Amino acid sequence: MKPPHQVPKMVLTPFPIFPLSFRSLLLAACLTFTLPIPTASISCTTFCFQHEGQWVFGRNYDWDVEAGFVMVNKRGVVKTSFTEDNPARWKAAYGSVTFNQYGREMPMGGMNEAGLVIECMWLNATEYPPVDARHSVTVLQWIQYQLDTAASVTDVIASDAKVRISNSRSSPIHFLICDRKGHCASIEYLSGEMVVHTGDNMPVTALTNNTYQLSREFLESCHGDETSEAFVSASHSLKRFFWAAQGVSHYVPGQSLFAVDYAFDILEKVSVGRTQWRVVYDVSSGGIYFRTLSHPEIRYIDFHAFDFSCDSPVTILDMASACHGDVSADFLEYSYKDNYNLIVTSFGQTDFLQNTPDDTLKWIARYPERFHCDR
Repeated sequence: MKPPHQVPKMVLTPFPIFPLSFRSLLLAACLTFTLPIPTASISCTTFCFQHEGQWVFGRNYDWDVEAGFVMVNKRGVVKTSFTEDNPARWKAAYGSVTFNQYGREMPMGGMNEAGLVIECMWLNATEYPPVDARHSVTVLQWIQYQLDTAASVTDVIASDAKVRISNSRSSPIHFLICDRKGHCASIEYLSGEMVVHTGDNMPVTALTNNTYQLSREFLESCHGDETSEAFVSASHSLKRFFWAAQGVSHYVPGQSLFAVDYAFDILEKVSVGRTQWRVVYDVSSGGIYFRTLSHPEIRYIDFHAFDFSCDSPVTILDMASACHGDVSADFLEYSYKDNYNLIVTSFGQTDFLQNTPDDTLKWIARYPERFHCDR
């Protein structure tokens, strides 16, 4: 399935006025999604390297919760963001496949029809923009927003003029992104501004849990030597950046392992022993490969196997299901109950979310049902 030739124009309109009870639930849900997370739990790694002119993108998700769905999201859907401070409203130009843990529309990462891949990691130094005239989205919904509306790294960067991540207690996150045109970028929010490294300003296409600038300076100080004082005294995040950078720079097309296997080897090297998901995107073929802690065999998703038209049902794959090999045909039709059960499981296994009221969980689970197709 190729992206549509005509990209629907994004529409940004004021959020409708809701009754107080609704607004109270919205506020509670927003706070639920943005409470601080213990930083000791955060140790994710991302990287990408070129293979036959396209990116192969790897990602380790290190966390306390394994539960998750792979979700097929539709183009042509009109959405309103999950925020109170000047919420955004837009129409999805592209379908996408995402990995979700805390509910539909709140992905940890994914790939869209245009070949854009986005993944996120924790970054303590993050400081989102103050409230201004731009429309806002939540930090996880920013990922879905970009997959819905952007075809390239350039599009993502340009969106900063229109949309900001809400700074209302949002968890600090930065992003690694790549596109089918061969561009890659790190995107961070530092001192209230979007900071981008791309092109010549991004000699190493990897990211962990320090700013890209600090990670690059650390890499230069090591001179490629794991016995150097700089390396030995470094945090584990910087060491993982070193290993990911080494893996990326040592890949030689035609001589190294098959590119996807090579990516999984890098993910193994940078794993902290509690990696819940490992995901590899082959942008050129549209292949998505993943494995989980409980199901370590590699499973495969053919991106082109799905119908992304708005009239077709949203489908999901439970990552805990006992399926093998090519799982593209194992996706089932999405339901509110599935979303609610995932949210209950993930919130219940997350220490700081365990006391979330059930009414709030139900509201979060029903949130996507507010969307509609623009036919």
